[in-house]
Amino acid sequence: MKLCDFVPNTYLYPYISRYWIWENEGCLPKVFAGTGAELMFTYGNPLIVIRADGSQIKLPESYLMMPRFGSYKLQQQEPYGFISIRFRAGAFRHFCKNSSVDFIDSFVDIEDLWGYIGAEFRERVVSAKTIAAKIQIIEHYLFYFLEKNRKMDAELDLMTRLLLYDYNKINVSMLCKDSCLSQRQIERKLKEAVGVSPKTFQRISRFEALIKELLLNHQQKYLEIAMDYGYYDQSHFLKEFKKYVGEYPSAFLQEKNFMSNFYNKKLHI
Repeated sequence: MKLCDFVPNTYLYPYISRYWIWENEGCLPKVFAGTGAELMFTYGNPLIVIRADGSQIKLPESYLMMPRFGSYKLQQQEPYGFISIRFRAGAFRHFCKNSSVDFIDSFVDIEDLWGYIGAEFRERVVSAKTIAAKIQIIEHYLFYFLEKNRKMDAELDLMTRLLLYDYNKINVSMLCKDSCLSQRQIERKLKEAVGVSPKTFQRISRFEALIKELLLNHQQKYLEIAMDYGYYDQSHFLKEFKKYVGEYPSAFLQEKNFMSNFYNKKLHI
């Protein structure tokens, strides 16, 4: 079962929205395109990811995933469990020297991210006996990576938040007016931060916000809600939903998916 969510330390909270734990649920839900990144530590049996083309990948004990363009199915064998660190949109760049473009739609072993320190990080988290101990170790290493890699670019952080939350109102041309950067410079910086173009990022932001509301509120009547989120007609919405989910909303918005998904209600500190 999905156990619980934990709020990060206040120093990490601007970059990480939550830690969350999932254990031994019979069937894992799909992973959809999103705006952030997840750093996963699994224990028990390893997970297998099934791509849209049917190919399968056995996942390592710990990995980073940053899905943007489609959905993935996770397959498991009990006993299994994982603890995940959910990074806010554009925030993982503060913990690693690489551009986010390098991680899009891939499952990157933690050792490839941080070398021998990543391997040490994995071993200590996986072998810790309690959830509290795991979180304490996680925060110790995240503090270290943040201090080493943090980018001092408050303007880029602000632009990312604007595109994330005001996806129907803000565009790159408007951002240019409030900065000393050209449109090409802003597009390049944003792509390095979130992994995709600003326009694609806004589409994913809208989709993520909508599907979260539909699933958490058990909504099967989706069309009016989709219009409220900025989809201009039913055909537009159905096309985008099929693109990101792999099936149409009438087939997907069923009780099994309302009861088992990877979305969480907002946490407060």
